[in-house]
Amino acid sequence: MEFYYKTYDYTIDAKKRLFIPAKYRQELGDSFYLYFDPRENFIAVYGEEEWEIKCREAMETRNAAYQRFFFSNVDKVETDKQGRITLDSRMCEGAHLKKEVTVIGVGNRIEIWDAATYAKEMEKLNTISDTFPTVIN
Repeated sequence: MEFYYKTYDYTIDAKKRLFIPAKYRQELGDSFYLYFDPRENFIAVYGEEEWEIKCREAMETRNAAYQRFFFSNVDKVETDKQGRITLDSRMCEGAHLKKEVTVIGVGNRIEIWDAATYAKEMEKLNTISDTFPTVIN
C-alpha cells in the first residue's frame, strides 16, 4: 500500500465535479469510495484495499446502529475522462464544501476540505505543533 501525501487546491464546478490529482488516481484505481462522517469537516477518500478494511471493522462491531450510520454515508465513485469525480450534494453540504477546496493526502486516505475551513484547521494545528513528535532528528 502506498501512502498519500501532499496538498492540492482545486475548484468544484457547478455540477459538483472535482478534479482528483493524477498521482492519487494512479493509486486509487478506476473506482474508489467517499465517506462522510458528520462529526468531521471533510470527505474522506479511500481506495478499494483500505475501504475493505474499514468495512470489515464496521461489520465486526456487530452494532446495527453504527453499521447503518457508517454505510449510509458512503458513495462509490469513478473518475471521468478528465480525472474528475462528482461529489454527492449531501456530503458537500455536510462538509461545508463550497467552490474552493483543498485535497490532501493523509497516509492511508485522502481528505477533501473546504479551503477556508482547512486553512483555519492548519492555523490551529500550527499553534500546537510543538507537541507533535519530531520526524527529522
